[in-house]
Amino acid sequence: MGSVLPLNPKVIRGRDDMMKGPIKKELIDMTSENSQDRTILSGSDPEFIAELSEYLDVLASPVRLQMLSFMGTKPRTVRQVAHEISTSYENTKKHLTRLLSLGLIRKEIGVSDDPVNHGQPVFYYSLIPGGLDQATRNLALFSSVSESGISGLSDRIEAAKKGLREISPGTGPALSLTNGSDSGRRYELKSELYRIGRGEETEEALFTEPAIILGDEYRSVSRASRPHAWLRKRVGVWTLEDGNSKGGTYLNGKPVSHDPVTLKNEDLIELSPGPLGAAFLYLSGNS
Repeated sequence: MGSVLPLNPKVIRGRDDMMKGPIKKELIDMTSENSQDRTILSGSDPEFIAELSEYLDVLASPVRLQMLSFMGTKPRTVRQVAHEISTSYENTKKHLTRLLSLGLIRKEIGVSDDPVNHGQPVFYYSLIPGGLDQATRNLALFSSVSESGISGLSDRIEAAKKGLREISPGTGPALSLTNGSDSGRRYELKSELYRIGRGEETEEALFTEPAIILGDEYRSVSRASRPHAWLRKRVGVWTLEDGNSKGGTYLNGKPVSHDPVTLKNEDLIELSPGPLGAAFLYLSGNS
């Protein structure tokens, strides 16, 4: 079976920190410990195909996307959401249940401000902070799955991405970490030059330029004082170059040298590929 990403073979295991709901998977390197009892992520895995299809179905609904947009401004009750999308109370609850299953929204008890039930306890639904960004990241990872098993998979993923872009607030370019205990952390790229390396976050004050500093669990990554890699903004586009690192810098599975290479949306960046390295998705933003 083929691997999900066009580089070192990857496998999946259940992890709640990547996403909630039916698909709880994290991409990890086959060389890491406890590598037994895992399945290579591919389009021929029936269980994965079924879960991915369900994930895409939830995000494909214009009604559910409208609900996400409505709940993005402030928490809403079921009745408020039902009124906004002009559907029944029971149908709205079904939609909300499916969104809860993906971890895009949360359900909390509060006090009603409705004139009819004013002061009564009621459940409110709201967007989980970073939930839309997490879904965008997941879809980017899924883009590498083989077409086999799901008809028109690429088109369905692109349609889901388009829907999320339309309801997401404007954001700038960023790196999203995809492995380790900090998986999902987003590094906004607001300056024009960044060093990337391992160390203490307090070390950033020692440098003349901003830094993306990783924790010691990413032990194969060079220290920030002698950066593993550099990100530079050149003529409006972001580029990546290796900093003479021992473990190497890779872009979509291909080694990067000192010569800068241009980044495109959803490119995969790996620093020292393996269990002690770091992997990022480059997100170009939609601002």
